[in-house]
Amino acid sequence: MRLTDYTDYSLRVMLYLALRRDGLATIQEISDAYGISKNHLMKVVQRLGELGWVDTVRGRNGGLRLAPNSPSLSVGAVVRQTENDFALVGCFPDEQGERRQCVIEPQCRLKHALAAARDAFLAELDRHTIGEIAQPASGLSGLLGLVPIEFVRNSTNLAANPTTNSAATVAPLVPSREH
Repeated sequence: MRLTDYTDYSLRVMLYLALRRDGLATIQEISDAYGISKNHLMKVVQRLGELGWVDTVRGRNGGLRLAPNSPSLSVGAVVRQTENDFALVGCFPDEQGERRQCVIEPQCRLKHALAAARDAFLAELDRHTIGEIAQPASGLSGLLGLVPIEFVRNSTNLAANPTTNSAATVAPLVPSREH
C-alpha cells in the first residue's frame, strides 16, 4: 500500500514536533528540515490543528507544537485520518461507496486477501505511537538539524561533550530565517 504525500507529510510534521517536545517550531523550519514545500505543509498543519493534534501559537514568537495527548496517538490513527482512499482495487468501495463491478467477484479470493493485507497493514501501524517513532531522539534530531537546547545555550559544552541526551529538548541547529 502506498501512502499519499499528504499522509507522509502529516507523519513527518508530527514526528518533528515530537522531537521538539515543549519547544515551538515554525512551518518554515519544518519545510527546511525535510525539503518539503511550505505551501503543502500549511495545508497539512491546518488539518492536524483541526483534528486537535497540533497546537498553534500566534504572534511574533509563535509556532507549532504537539497537543498534549498527541505523542500517544497511534500511527494508524494518523494514517486513517489523512489517507483519502483505502480501496486497493476497483471492486473495493471508495469513500463515496462507489465500486466497479467485476465478473469474478462471486468467486474472487483475491479481494479477501487484499482486504486482509490492508487490515494487517493498519493493525501494525496501530501498534506504534507518534512518541515511540520519535525515538531515539538524539539520532533523529541530528538528521533534522536539531540539537539539544542545553547545547545551544552553552556551545562550549557541545565541544566538550559531543554526545546528546535523548531526553533533552531540542532547538534548531541553524537560526530561523524568520525575524
